[in-house]
Amino acid sequence: MTQPATKPPPQRRVDASMSLLNNLMAHPIDEGYAVAARTQQDGKPVRSRHRVMLAVAALVLGFLIAVAASQNYRSAPEAEKQRKELIARINQADTRLTGLRTDQSRLADEVRRLQAGGLTNADNGVALQQKLDDLELQTGAIAVTGPGLKVVVNDAKDADKEGRLLDVDLQQLVNGLWTAGAEAVSVNGHRLTSMTAIRGAGSAITVDYSSLTPPYTVLAIGDTGTLPARFAQSSGGQWVQYLVSNFDVRMTITTEDSLLVPADATIALRYAKVGGSK
Repeated sequence: MTQPATKPPPQRRVDASMSLLNNLMAHPIDEGYAVAARTQQDGKPVRSRHRVMLAVAALVLGFLIAVAASQNYRSAPEAEKQRKELIARINQADTRLTGLRTDQSRLADEVRRLQAGGLTNADNGVALQQKLDDLELQTGAIAVTGPGLKVVVNDAKDADKEGRLLDVDLQQLVNGLWTAGAEAVSVNGHRLTSMTAIRGAGSAITVDYSSLTPPYTVLAIGDTGTLPARFAQSSGGQWVQYLVSNFDVRMTITTEDSLLVPADATIALRYAKVGGSK
């Protein structure tokens, strides 16, 4: 009895264990790349999501800038109007303050005339009047006329930060004049007393809380025979001369036969007591 013939077992390929490499060789291009390539060949490029987002962001930014510019353009006239109104209010307040100070000076002169009339009838009226005049001179309550020094100081022509006068410079100058023997001093028409403040406010210098602009004219009443030399030797005079020599600050000093230093318009009576026996 013959046995049926059996099929020989299939022979194994030599490269059967290299199926992954065979697959890569059979399909060298990924399907996604192939689709993209076919799309490019059809004349329809793929739009990137990032490009779309960038375009949208640019549109939004442009819109915001346009809105901000429009708002600034519309608000500019209103801001300018408010600025002009504020300047007008400040000018009105300054005018009113000047008028009140004028009235105060006029009333103070009237009070002094009444005081002089009352002291004339007193037994020791002359001595009391002389004492009163001395006290008013020292406190700056009355205007003073007489010979003295006129000092004009100004920033450097090319006024950078170092060539600009500061409040401390004006303080040193004034203190030098007091040390030299000045009897009365004023800066740009403001009488200086023991209650006067010279301070800086931003880029401006204030005297009695009033902003001044250069040049600064300082008047000092005193003996013209000794005042110039003593001022030059004082620490204040040397301070200003140092600014002139090193920072091009401008200064002119002249002796005058007659100067007028006004009274302190802001002075007010704060304390008083009755003298003599009770």
